[in-house]
Amino acid sequence: MHLSRRLNIVFISVLVFAATAAGQPTGKNPVIIIPGLTGTEIVDRDGKKVWFSIRRGKTDDLRLPMTSTVLSRNRDSLRAGDVIRKVDLKLLPDIEVYQSVIDALESKGYTEASWTNPKASDVYYVFPYDWRRDNVESARLLMQRMASVKTRLRRPNLKFDIIAHSMGGLIARYSAMYGAADLPAEGVLVPTWAGAVHINKLMMFGTPNEGSFSAFEALLNGQPVIANRKLPLVDDFRAEDIMTIPSLYELLPHQGNARFLDGDLQPMTIDIYDPETWMKYGWGALSDPKFLSKLKDAPALARTNKEIKPKPYDGKGNLDDRLLSQTTYAQAKAFFASALRRAKRFSLALDAASKIDPIQLYAYGGNCTPTLDGAVIIRDEKNGGWKTILDDKDIKTSDGKEFKKDAVKAAIYALGDGRVTVSSLIAGPVAEGAKIEFFGASYPLASSFFGCGSHTKLFLEKPIQDSFLSALVVTKGEQP
Repeated sequence: MHLSRRLNIVFISVLVFAATAAGQPTGKNPVIIIPGLTGTEIVDRDGKKVWFSIRRGKTDDLRLPMTSTVLSRNRDSLRAGDVIRKVDLKLLPDIEVYQSVIDALESKGYTEASWTNPKASDVYYVFPYDWRRDNVESARLLMQRMASVKTRLRRPNLKFDIIAHSMGGLIARYSAMYGAADLPAEGVLVPTWAGAVHINKLMMFGTPNEGSFSAFEALLNGQPVIANRKLPLVDDFRAEDIMTIPSLYELLPHQGNARFLDGDLQPMTIDIYDPETWMKYGWGALSDPKFLSKLKDAPALARTNKEIKPKPYDGKGNLDDRLLSQTTYAQAKAFFASALRRAKRFSLALDAASKIDPIQLYAYGGNCTPTLDGAVIIRDEKNGGWKTILDDKDIKTSDGKEFKKDAVKAAIYALGDGRVTVSSLIAGPVAEGAKIEFFGASYPLASSFFGCGSHTKLFLEKPIQDSFLSALVVTKGEQP
């Protein structure tokens, strides 16, 4: 044997031995990192970042158009950039930042690969996507990416391990359950598991598998960008911004888990996917006169017996306001109804029962933080409408009943990570002290692990890191 060839073999053998001795075996399945809502940069046609930014520019058009009830047709010129790896601010934004999970993977011998220059093992891919758009659209893109890698590598049996945060877990679950199929508008939903040919392990971190009341709150009141607090000089997401984002509707609590209580703190029957429910209780942007005044036909509208005076676009506001000035009330209302209708079908698709378990499912989350899990609805005698209470405070009903904030908190909060409850993550009830072994009613979990990390910092939890990194290199037959 030629001396140089022998030396190369020896060198490679040493590297393999060193990696294995360090607990970093080679030949590991490729990993895909899927970020959650707001976890991907959004850039304009010139590559300038529109998101993440605490100040919205004059050309900021993060809102999607609302001119069509076919949600996929409401497009703009923005596109997904990279996943958000880090943000250089003294106040850490309350958005997902993924450098920590990247560092954790690289510490175990993974290197980054690109979708256009793929590799088959010991690599990770990041999956940036436009988080504003419908989740099924993103799931179908994920299917295309995985299939393309296998074709390029000529590895038809290759499977990926997926690390999915928050909404990213819903995208991955839909891909596994339905492959590249679109969401049908009607009919019984039966999982085909067409996407399971690409997926080995799906690790969900803080995924709202049964929805999140944080999404409901955002549609009602908007969402602060930094640290869940409204701060000066920061342009937060307003309810009218949130309204245009189809994916946000798909994070709403599923119908069977939408907990609404009356003034006696007793359950109410509420159809959260019915737009008339939203109008009745004054929820969301369509009940906000300030929003309505920006629409094209605002002068023709009236709410609460008051005429809404128009505020025509004067060319000085941002692009969002110009877009609104071209949108009619009928278009906005039809878009809203369509988004709710599709969100309901999406939730039913994810809730559809399955008798097989073709992928390994893992659940990681927080179980120490009181997390919004319901709402109280009481009469607003002063304004003749309704009040929807989403925080722990003393309440007094119209008939004089009083409840202290501790009682309200106990009624509408549950343990979770601050945004997603434990029961939503595992898609089932949680008995105190019980070992969590199943996802939903019967789908066996390969493993579950809970810590005290908040929703956006789950990857920073060392015990959670150790758990999922160990699981990545363990085969199904080796699971304890």
